[in-house]
Amino acid sequence: MPLDDCRLMNTFPAADRYLALAARGRNDWWRYVLGVATVVVFFELLGFAPWWLMMQYSDFGTLEQFFALNAGELIGLVGLVVAVVAVHRRGMRSLVTPYARIDWRRVLTGAAVWAGFALLCSIFEAWLFPGRYRFTFDPQLFFASAAMALLLTPLQTATEELLFRGYVMQGLGLFCRRPWLLIVASAALFTLPHAGNPEVDAAPWLVLPQYFIIGVLLAAVTLKDGRLELAIGIHAANNLFTGIVANIEPSVISSNAIFTSEFDPLYALLALAVASAATWAVLFPPQQRGFSAQELAQFENDGYVVVRGLANAETCAVILADAQRDLAAGVAPLEYEADTGYPGAPVSLEVPGGRTVRRLLQAYARSAAIADWLIAPPLALRLRQLLGPRVAMSQSHHNCVMTKNPGYSSETHWHQDIRYWSFAQTELVSVWTALGREHAGNGCLRVLPASHRMAFAPEQYDSDLFLRPEYPANRDLIETQQRVELEPGDVLFFHGRLLHAAGDNRGDATKYSLVATYHAADNRPLPGTRSASRPDIPF
Repeated sequence: MPLDDCRLMNTFPAADRYLALAARGRNDWWRYVLGVATVVVFFELLGFAPWWLMMQYSDFGTLEQFFALNAGELIGLVGLVVAVVAVHRRGMRSLVTPYARIDWRRVLTGAAVWAGFALLCSIFEAWLFPGRYRFTFDPQLFFASAAMALLLTPLQTATEELLFRGYVMQGLGLFCRRPWLLIVASAALFTLPHAGNPEVDAAPWLVLPQYFIIGVLLAAVTLKDGRLELAIGIHAANNLFTGIVANIEPSVISSNAIFTSEFDPLYALLALAVASAATWAVLFPPQQRGFSAQELAQFENDGYVVVRGLANAETCAVILADAQRDLAAGVAPLEYEADTGYPGAPVSLEVPGGRTVRRLLQAYARSAAIADWLIAPPLALRLRQLLGPRVAMSQSHHNCVMTKNPGYSSETHWHQDIRYWSFAQTELVSVWTALGREHAGNGCLRVLPASHRMAFAPEQYDSDLFLRPEYPANRDLIETQQRVELEPGDVLFFHGRLLHAAGDNRGDATKYSLVATYHAADNRPLPGTRSASRPDIPF
């Protein structure tokens, strides 16, 4: 990847996983020709049928126009489904998210943020230009119009997002992974079909840039978040606000809103630009600071460093709830205590405690909350300080929620993770996020500071590659051990060569920890090894 691509992907670390969703389907060139042709026919030809029918058999008033506009979009949605499912052989959810479930909270978040700024811009305009807004509330028309808007507008706007930010942008991503080129291309294609809207006639050079700006925002938000839900919410809120609260004259959205204002293209352009920048700032606040010089020095010298409270309470609560849900339901893949063979573990799956879960494996694929945290900016920024500008998360190692049960937990003896892994270099970093309190009583981690910088003779290890405590040199080293006690949200970064161990859980509650391992993108796993068994997640 060229350096400029690398810098852009650092700005949009989740873009690659979203664009890669296109690979879930079939992408022969003729499929895109057929798919695009199908979309055009359904949107531009069949989608005109509701307009034609309404003009033939009704007075074509405000409600009829609104219905015809949205019905045409829904016909287009049918064509998009045909293109994605029948032609490309992939699921529609792949246009939205790489995860197993659509995150409706994200949809509501995008909608709430945009609606708030839209309201502020309208209030400021009304104050700046007295008399511009007219109170046009008509109870005989409003409730029917609002009901139709609430029913149809989210479907209409979601259709456009699935098309432009989903199908089109993912398709372009097969040929180009430069986020800003994709954003500009998507915004330009989004602007074109809106060029015929009635408000454009007022001042094309001021109105068309508005469609381009909102197209840039929606595409950038999608790539930054690595999913489509925020953009769906923003687009829906924009059109619902216009259709229900404050419409303009002229407008492509025919509705009976509470207020109606004279369209001012210049103010609308400036307000849209400000609202877009403010929305971005709220959804993606500036990154937190990374490691201090003192913290970097500690990691270099001791092989580990703890950042207190790096994961906020909400993040921990959502991840913990997802883990407890999967634990209760026994969602595979799982590792049981009996599988470990560790001291104190049940000897088989069939004896009491044998099916006590030790790890919820493949954590990244389990829930959106887990995946988002494992590549979140607070982690990414610090990992780049330790590993370089391009970082990847291994799905083959750790990538789990540790669940240390008080009833049948086992001890983990002194070991170095890198002795079980196969990479070109041994510079890997594991990240341990405490989802609850971790202390000596429930089996917190213990580390041997600076052991990542030491060389060890083969005889210092047993056959399972654990440090032999009876070996003289090992006894002196083990006496230097430090307990790593953590509170919920504390995050431990430790080197892959650092010797560490953990006791059993003698408390009365299960201890939960989310653990993942990272490496420089050019420090690749050796082919044919367990380390290369699953694809990495690039930042």
